[in-house]
Amino acid sequence: MKTNAWKLKDVLLIAICAVLFGVVYLGCTYVGGILYGILTPFGMASLGYEPFYGIYFMAGAFGVYVMRKPGAGLIAELLAAVLECLFGNYFGPIIILSGLVQGFGFELIVALKRYKKFDRLTMIEGAVLCSVLTLGYNLVISGYNQIAVPVLALMLAVRIVSAIVFDGVVTPLLVDGLVKAGLLKGYAVARDTAVDLED
Repeated sequence: MKTNAWKLKDVLLIAICAVLFGVVYLGCTYVGGILYGILTPFGMASLGYEPFYGIYFMAGAFGVYVMRKPGAGLIAELLAAVLECLFGNYFGPIIILSGLVQGFGFELIVALKRYKKFDRLTMIEGAVLCSVLTLGYNLVISGYNQIAVPVLALMLAVRIVSAIVFDGVVTPLLVDGLVKAGLLKGYAVARDTAVDLED
C-alpha cells in the first residue's frame, strides 16, 4: 500500500543523499571555477559552470525518483545546498536559495502528474524544467540579464543537455542499479520496478 507518510528510513536516506551530493556539488563548484577562468580570455566565462548544472540537480532528482513522496525532491536538494554551503562553497548562503529553486523544478513536474508517474520521460521533463527555472533565477539574482542573448541561449542549451544526461539518464540508471543490488529495499522505486530483492 502506497503512503505519503514519512518514516525514519526516509529521513535517513534524505540525510545521506544530502551529505553525498553536498560534497559532489562543492567539487563541481571548484572545477567550474577553474573552467570559468580558462574560458575568461575567450569571453565565454559565463559557460564555466553550465556543464555541471545537471549534477547540481541530482539530489532533487534522486530524492524524487527513489522516494516518490511529496517534498522529497525539494528537501533533498535544499539540504544538499545547505551542506555544500557549510562545507565551504565560496558563493556563500545564496546557494541555499539556488537549491530551493533547483529542488522546486523536479517537485513541480511530479506534482503536476500527481506523484503517480516517475518514468524516464518525467525525469527528462524535470531536468528541462529545472534548467529553465534556474536560468530565470540567474537572470534575476545573478546578473545574467547583462549577458548577451546569444550567449544566454548557448548557456541554456548546455544546461539542458547536462540536466538531461545527469538527471534524465544517469540518476535513474544509478538508482535502478542500487535497487537491483538490494540497497533501496522498502522504498517506492523498488516496489514500482517490481524487482525481487530477495534473490
